[in-house]
Amino acid sequence: MAPLTVSLEALDFAAIVRPGKMVCWGQACGEPTALTSRLMEQRAQIGGVSAFVGIGLGEAVDPVHADHVRFTSFCGTGTNRKLAAVGALDILPVHYSDLPNTLAGQVDVLLLQLAEHPDDGRLSLSCTSDYVEGLTKAARIVVAEINRQAPFTGALVDADDVDIAIRTDRPVLTLARGTPSAVDQAVAANVASLVEDGATLQLGLGALPDCIADLLVDRRDLGLHSGLIGDGAMRLIQSGAITNAAKPVDRGLSVTGTLLGSKDLLDFAHLNPTIEVRPIAKTHSLSKLAALPRFTAINSAIEVDLSGQANTEIAGGRYVGAIGGALDFLRGARASHGGVPILALPSTAEVRGQVSSRIVARLSGPATIGRADASIIVTEYGIADLRGLSLSERLKKMVAIAHPDFRDSFRKTANL
Repeated sequence: MAPLTVSLEALDFAAIVRPGKMVCWGQACGEPTALTSRLMEQRAQIGGVSAFVGIGLGEAVDPVHADHVRFTSFCGTGTNRKLAAVGALDILPVHYSDLPNTLAGQVDVLLLQLAEHPDDGRLSLSCTSDYVEGLTKAARIVVAEINRQAPFTGALVDADDVDIAIRTDRPVLTLARGTPSAVDQAVAANVASLVEDGATLQLGLGALPDCIADLLVDRRDLGLHSGLIGDGAMRLIQSGAITNAAKPVDRGLSVTGTLLGSKDLLDFAHLNPTIEVRPIAKTHSLSKLAALPRFTAINSAIEVDLSGQANTEIAGGRYVGAIGGALDFLRGARASHGGVPILALPSTAEVRGQVSSRIVARLSGPATIGRADASIIVTEYGIADLRGLSLSERLKKMVAIAHPDFRDSFRKTANL
C-alpha cells in the first residue's frame, strides 16, 4: 500500500511522535533535512523527545534544540561536536556491528530521505542504508522525504514500510573534502606502501583516507568493501584502480553502508549499478570480511599507547570520535587470508600552539581498541607491525614511529 502523502506544512509531528520516545533519522548525506527541520520546529509541542543521530551535517543537531530534545549518538563527528562541547550529547557505546539490533528495540519513529527511480517509481534509501535499513520494519512509524535530488542506489525500500511521505526537490547535504597536510601526505605514503594489487579496501572518514586513496591510483584490481565511501574512493573507481575483479564475493561491486562526500560523489552513485549501498549486517559482518582475501582495513585513532591499544573516542576531555566500526574491520582484516589491519595517525597533534604526542605512554581516553587487537600502526615516521609481538617488543616498535622529540622520554620511562 502506498504511503499517505502530505505537504510539509501539514505534517504534525506532535500527532506522530509520542512524548519521550526515540526518533531516528538517516545520517550525514542521508539526513531528510525537511523532516528534521520540521521536527525541531515542533519540538516544544511534542512535549520532549529523544533523538538518535549519526554523523551530523545538518542544522537539526544544534545545542539550541536541546531544550526539548535529548540527543544520543554513536559518534561525536561533524555537527555533533557542538552538542558534545556543551554537554548535550549522550553516547551509545556499542560496536557499529551491534548498532542495528540495539536500536531496533528503542526507535519509535524513523525519518528517511528516499530517492524515487525515474522510470518505475521504486524507492531507494539513497545515500545510506547502514543502521536505518532494519529500522524500516522495526519502527512503529516511518516518515519519508522523497527528494527528487537524492541519488537512486540499489538500497531499495518497500513502499509498504513507509507510513507517511512528503515530496521535496532540494539539495542533499554534502561534505567538503578536507585538505591534507604535509604530515598527512607522509602518513599516507607509508600506508600506501602496504596496499597490494588485488587487495580489498576499507577506508575511514577524513582527509587522511582521501589522501591515501589518491596514492593508490597505480594499483590494479583493487576491491572496495567499506562502512562509508567518499570522494577518494570515487576517484579510485574512476581511475580504474578499483575494479572489484579479484573479490571472490560481490565481484564487480563496490560495497558501502553510506555515501559521504561531495555532490560529485552523489552524482556518480546515482543509478550506478557497480555501487551497492548495504546495511551493517552485510558491511560489518566478520564472516563476510574474513571471506575477502587481502582485506585491508585502514582506520585512524586519536592516540595509541606503547602497547598498541588505541583511543578512537575522546580528545581533550571531549567526545569527538566513535567506537564505530574500526574494531569490526580490524578483526575482519586479521581473519582475512593475507589481510592487513591498519591504524594510521600523525605522530603529534597541535592545540592552541601546544604540540603533544599521539603516541603515548598512557591513554587519556578509553581503550577503544584493546592491545589484544593491536594491529599495524602507521605514522609519518614509519610502520610498526605489532601482531604477535610481546609488550617489550611492541614498545621498541612504537617508540621508533613516535615523533623524535618524544622518543627520549619514552626510552627513559621504559628503561630502554
